[in-house]
Amino acid sequence: MDIISIYANLIRTALIIVSIHHIFKRQYKYLISTAAVFVLTFLPCFLDRVFGIRIDAVGGFLYISIIVMTMYLGNVLKFYDRYFWWDIAIHFLSGIAFVNFGIALCQKVPGLSSFNILFFSFTFSIALHAVWEVLEYASDCIIHSDNQRWQKVSPTVNHASESAIQPAGLVDTMKDIIYGIAGAAVSCLIWWFI
Repeated sequence: MDIISIYANLIRTALIIVSIHHIFKRQYKYLISTAAVFVLTFLPCFLDRVFGIRIDAVGGFLYISIIVMTMYLGNVLKFYDRYFWWDIAIHFLSGIAFVNFGIALCQKVPGLSSFNILFFSFTFSIALHAVWEVLEYASDCIIHSDNQRWQKVSPTVNHASESAIQPAGLVDTMKDIIYGIAGAAVSCLIWWFI
């Protein structure tokens, strides 16, 4: 058993424990998030077994951590509202994780140069961040959530400074994309030199 499997199993165990806690506290609405996180922790294993796409240890660790950070800690425990840097950290780390996923995809194509692998992985990471923001927007429009902090009366005040010229939703979206690009760039630089 590799380190990522151990980490994933620890996370799954913790999710089962918190699910039991939520059941006893009659907080049933949180069970959807914990169940989704639980299922999504199997994605790296699924990609490896079904498609032969093997994500490295760093990418697997980051992926599982980001899923927990966004769907459980961020949404259920309201870390997005408590810590102004939470969203920044998630998008920066996801930039790194998405590059690792792009590198894993490139391993399926023999003969690619390091530059081509990194160029694809960098642009792939940016594209996934764009899809992420579109999904946030769609969620806000369809189920009236506030993922992009666009609402005039929002419980979250951490995402845009008082001096911002643009509305909070635009500021939040642009910050998310900028930190995703920064994470992707850092990941590519580290991968290039290591």
